[in-house]
Amino acid sequence: MIRSKQKNMQQHSRFPVLFAGLLWMAMLSSCKKNTTETLPSLPVPQGTPLTLVLHPDQQGDAIPATFTGFSYETSALTDGNFLSPGNTALIQLIRNLGQGYLRVGGNSSDNLVWTGGPRDAQTGKDSLTTTDIDHFAAFANAVGWPVVFGLNMGVFDLSRATAEAGYLNSSSLKNNIAYLQSGNEPDLFAGNGHRSSTYQLTDYENQWEQYYNVIKSSKLSFPFAGPDVAYNTKWTAGFSAAESHNIGLLTAHYYRTGPASDTSITYKTILANDAHLPTYLDALNNTAKTYQLPYRIAECNSVYSGGRKGVSDVFASALWALDFMWTAATHHCQGVNFHGGQGGAYTPIAISNGVPEARPEYYAQLAFHAGAVGQLIPASLTSTPLNLSAFACTAAGAEYVTIINKEEQQAIALTIQPGIKAQSAQLMALTAPGLTSASGVSFAGSQPDASGNFTPQKSQVYAPSNGNFVVTIPAASAMVIVIKQ
Repeated sequence: MIRSKQKNMQQHSRFPVLFAGLLWMAMLSSCKKNTTETLPSLPVPQGTPLTLVLHPDQQGDAIPATFTGFSYETSALTDGNFLSPGNTALIQLIRNLGQGYLRVGGNSSDNLVWTGGPRDAQTGKDSLTTTDIDHFAAFANAVGWPVVFGLNMGVFDLSRATAEAGYLNSSSLKNNIAYLQSGNEPDLFAGNGHRSSTYQLTDYENQWEQYYNVIKSSKLSFPFAGPDVAYNTKWTAGFSAAESHNIGLLTAHYYRTGPASDTSITYKTILANDAHLPTYLDALNNTAKTYQLPYRIAECNSVYSGGRKGVSDVFASALWALDFMWTAATHHCQGVNFHGGQGGAYTPIAISNGVPEARPEYYAQLAFHAGAVGQLIPASLTSTPLNLSAFACTAAGAEYVTIINKEEQQAIALTIQPGIKAQSAQLMALTAPGLTSASGVSFAGSQPDASGNFTPQKSQVYAPSNGNFVVTIPAASAMVIVIKQ
């Protein structure tokens, strides 16, 4: 069921940097207007008046450049046309997001058996072959992102795991692999048929160590991550206590709700306050901090078991995803990987009639990429019962503000007090016809073209009023605001 000691995260400078930030730099360069030039004022604000106070003097965590990510089932590798170098539009869509992580795992990673040979006409979809790895290696190299790769532990087989890791080491994927993982959601092994009902954390630790030791004894130097749990933070704490010296990254999963078959779940469900998420992230962070490890949400999405139509594939999921990413970042998370594939309701990029198609969550990733620049700073919002989130960061004297208005009908007239001597602001909106819209989504007035290229529209530069900016945030939308001195 899909659900919800290298002590520091490697920066992987050896990977080619395919950074889409040049597009944003070009678009935002118009902020640097000659001070003698008169800038227009923002339009007359509409909506409920609120105030946001920024505190650029109180800088927090730097947001990792590799924060964003995608998670794919290992079974996706068996389709030579999907995660392959020939899928150039998909590669470009991913590259639009700058840097990030690819993760290969999911339920299928514990079912597919390594054959050690090439794929041929007789090879079934329940097998993983050298051909599959080679195709994916070319894809990962074209994207230029590091990879977290999951080994099959559902079928406990030391010799196959070692042989698979050995081939990864000899393939062109070697330099892209950031971490190996052993087993997907092992905290559910006792309930999903992979192990007996008495299977415990100590049993997993014992088997995990056998995988780790046999691979290391084969002189394979891959770093390891884990335990990649579905939800059980007691497992992350216990596993870290036993294995923190053997891993470089703590991993876990998160799904907002589920299963997808639950007919009570609507788009309103994922937009409602998620009281569990901060507690979950704090538990992971406390463990990570105790053992001086970074942590990452290696698999996540809105509704587990593939997502729910009318919820996971509509614009509401974009607002949820953007809020989720920012919430994770403010809880010291190093990044998140949205799970998906060629189809299913929740995938950020789907394949429709053989062509990659950006879904609503992808636009949330674009918005996060544009606004998550530099170091976090406090953003104090007027107390309000409205369903609204505000986040901010600063870099090179500029401030990047993200406002997420999850109210279906209520616009916000937001007064931003920047805390710096601001001279200009630019606005980039994340919008759609409505919360239940599956199409018509755009960010910064743009959508990717058929080749996957994304070019944000050059937006108007506005002047402050008495040092502040009063911005209308329409109902059911988000806004990234770049404020410059």
